[in-house]
Amino acid sequence: MPWRIIDRAPPGTAGGTLRIAEFGTGPKTFNPIIANESTSNDIIEQTFSSLLDINFKTKKIVEGLAYRWEASKDGKVWIVRLRKGLRWSDGVPLTADDVVFTFKVIYDPRVDNPNKDIAQVNGKPFACEKIDDSTVRFTIPGIYGPFPFALASIAIIPKHKLEKALLSGNFSSAYAINTPPDDMASSGAFRIKKYVPGERVVLERNPYFYAKDVVGQRLPYLDRIVIVYVPDTNTEFLKFISNEMDVFPEFPSKFYDDLTIGQNRERYHIVDLGPQASTAFVVFNENPDPKFVDPVKHRWFTNRLFRLAVAYGINREAMIRLAHLGHGYVISQDFYPSSPFYNRGVKPFPYDPQKSRDLLKSAGFTWKRGKLYDEEGHPVQFSLLTNSGNVERRIKGELMKEDLAKLGMEIDFHPIDFNQLVSRLDHTFDWEAVELGLVESGGSIEPSNDQNVWLSSGFTHEWYPRQKKPATSWEAEIDQLVNLGTSTLDLGKRKKIYGRIQEILYQEQVPMILTTVSADLYAFRNNIGNADPTPIGRFWANCPDDMLMSQVYIKKENQ
Repeated sequence: MPWRIIDRAPPGTAGGTLRIAEFGTGPKTFNPIIANESTSNDIIEQTFSSLLDINFKTKKIVEGLAYRWEASKDGKVWIVRLRKGLRWSDGVPLTADDVVFTFKVIYDPRVDNPNKDIAQVNGKPFACEKIDDSTVRFTIPGIYGPFPFALASIAIIPKHKLEKALLSGNFSSAYAINTPPDDMASSGAFRIKKYVPGERVVLERNPYFYAKDVVGQRLPYLDRIVIVYVPDTNTEFLKFISNEMDVFPEFPSKFYDDLTIGQNRERYHIVDLGPQASTAFVVFNENPDPKFVDPVKHRWFTNRLFRLAVAYGINREAMIRLAHLGHGYVISQDFYPSSPFYNRGVKPFPYDPQKSRDLLKSAGFTWKRGKLYDEEGHPVQFSLLTNSGNVERRIKGELMKEDLAKLGMEIDFHPIDFNQLVSRLDHTFDWEAVELGLVESGGSIEPSNDQNVWLSSGFTHEWYPRQKKPATSWEAEIDQLVNLGTSTLDLGKRKKIYGRIQEILYQEQVPMILTTVSADLYAFRNNIGNADPTPIGRFWANCPDDMLMSQVYIKKENQ
């Protein structure tokens, strides 16, 4: 089965360039194994494929690089069969050797990566072995219900390009942003043509991409995608309305009126998908190492009553009114409202300053001349970071600063560059509080995809990542629940398990204090065909996730 025939979108026209602006300074890496932030993943999603995929319209697993997969009766052995004739973008055959190599890299102790969190059962890795060039066998150390979803979340990487880096111990620096495009190979609809750091990335169609449309035309339709990096969403908006860009994805609500009045109604197609499939939160640094956070502040941040006081002290309705201009939603948990795992018993925190004061008083805090002090007489003051290019987060940060000032806290709100922020979160751990968000990547469909956030050892366990052992009893309970959830097949039981995780995280302990998300607003020119975004997954066409923009096209008269 060499070709993947896609029948979910009408045939398009080949050719043309799609232009997109994105705020930020560009990707940190082109390496799909170590990438853990959106600017890198936005490129990797276009350039790499997985064994299986998720159709974000139907919320079901579909074929990817593999066309067939089957499990033994006990669910512990899976046989996965690759399509015949698969090739990397440089023409080299893509085989079972690449699959085995990918999982070897994931489990290598020298390679710090978020995939380890989903490619394991109770902390034990999958065994992956080659049967023949187009067949692999996975043996998993226990029942793992979401196994196909794990395969859909892991990009397969080229052994012939990356084995040398692994053997030399330099894998984490391979496929860096300064790697020449000719030294890279990809399997997605596009490959990297050129990258000018901080300015733009040019993707070109992969001539060996394995999919065709319903009439047999090889995908993708587009010749190129050009992504230009801009300092903020205001610049992104100006480039869109000046016809320099074709798509304005997930745009801030403050531009909604400008894009929907007068002639703009005919120029643009605007889609409101409801609340963004993402989380937005404030998180405190709970890492106990004094190199990373002042021990005095660490005592505040690890105090449950302090965190609850902050949760009650934030006026989320004001955020919707002032940051989202009415096009926003208060959120209460990880899951999207339409998810079968959404726990309706977990409610958002109401704005209740008196409740905040009562909680702070119970925790031993006092006030002097309107300023808040802890039991030892230290004034409560800390820095709050966010990424400077996100206008809505900057407004929300200022609002939180004002809200918490009413409780006597002094907040140094400091927006910085996004990649610098991610580096401080994931590597230097030099921060006190952060206002951030996590893009939904399938967790609302299959909760195990979010375990890299929930597990105490998780790569994205934001308040204290990669713990050697759980720092608290409630984190240990979540670890146990995550392992139970992945080893349970009964949907009703899984709902209760993941519902309990939401209760602990967002109602009882609140290590991540959820705030608000914008409406998921997309704008694109009327000359763009097959544009059909969906909120879960941020994808551009009515198709599985590895297709992404492969079926999007520019109408011929506009090329």
